Amino acid sequence: MKLGVSVVTILAAVLALTVPALAGPQLTFDKAVYDFRTVAQGKTVVHSFTFRNTGDATGTITRVSSSCGCTVADVSNKVIQPGKTGTIKTTFDSSDFHGPVTKEVFVYLGDQQKPAYILTMKGLVVEEFVITPRQINLGSVKAGVRKDVTLAMENKGEKTIKINSIKTELPQVAISIRKKVLKPGEKTSFKVSVTPRGDNRFVNGYLTISTNSQGKSEKIIPIFGVLAK
Repeated sequence: MKLGVSVVTILAAVLALTVPALAGPQLTFDKAVYDFRTVAQGKTVVHSFTFRNTGDATGTITRVSSSCGCTVADVSNKVIQPGKTGTIKTTFDSSDFHGPVTKEVFVYLGDQQKPAYILTMKGLVVEEFVITPRQINLGSVKAGVRKDVTLAMENKGEKTIKINSIKTELPQVAISIRKKVLKPGEKTSFKVSVTPRGDNRFVNGYLTISTNSQGKSEKIIPIFGVLAK
């Protein structure tokens, strides 16, 4: 009985050595994760992931997608023969982000329903020009009664920032600002006064703040509130 088991074990080992592995493409990336460290908000990060087909069959990249519309990926060549190389160029737009970010790119081979490979771009998006709060929530307001909100601005960059304009499409909003030039590290504030009108139940609009920042030159601050009955 023991002899029979030993013979079976030996035969299985021999077959494992002599039977070739299933043929197929295999993409090997130099690096699957790219850390861009820090980037100023509004700047674009571009990186190319390099790969080689280390398998024994031709591979076809049928689709490349990303985790959000802020990241675009382009493939240098979609059909990769064994031993050949290629690149996937990824572009990340940091305009709408701040703080730590992680974005993924999904690579599909053949008719696979799930991504065969996941590539990652990560890093820290630094705001040069910070406005707080990031939105103006008026809450419940009364028609004809003015409500004032103060917003703080800070230059966290390394260059002087000039505020070119602060605009809104809302006629019931008035803006008061004194200091329009901020040196690195400087802070200031401005006042937004809202006097709701009785012809609309909701106050809904935006402030558009334009600057000379080399990163994100324009900031959008939502304004919203509800007219009390």
